[in-house]
Amino acid sequence: MTHDAVILAGGEARPGGRDRSGLTVGATSLVENVVAACSGARRTIVVGPGAPASRLS
Repeated sequence: MTHDAVILAGGEARPGGRDRSGLTVGATSLVENVVAACSGARRTIVVGPGAPASRLS
């Protein structure tokens, strides 16, 4: 089955006063981990103010 993925990155919830999409796990940002988890998707669209398109392609 073919599927697409839409990732909602960023937003108003800021634990510790920081935007979640910019947090890292090891050397990788959370949004990059989610994009990697969606690698089987036909298309992946990242929506949000902190979506660094050049790093996610």
